[in-house]
Amino acid sequence: MFDGQVRGFSGGGEGTFNTPPQTFNPPANVLAIPILQYIGETSDQTSVQCFISEFVDNGVKHQGKFMGVAATKCTEIVWSLYCKNCVARSARLILFMG
Repeated sequence: MFDGQVRGFSGGGEGTFNTPPQTFNPPANVLAIPILQYIGETSDQTSVQCFISEFVDNGVKHQGKFMGVAATKCTEIVWSLYCKNCVARSARLILFMG
């Protein structure tokens, strides 16, 4: 999950995997987007979501399911991958805007 490893539940099950916080020091002007690289379906009820679950911009923490983040003074991002009845792999795309 966001590290080249496949995560999930090949025998059934569901859950969310979170990365440790990715930090930026000094704060960075970024566009961050999670990308689904691979999914191995194991059931007709398969579901996958990759998203940013938390980020800090200009000292303010934002939590939710963000499909991308544009932040001018980003200091932290937590990447997440939800899997139900499958295995999946995701990647981080971070554009530093200068």
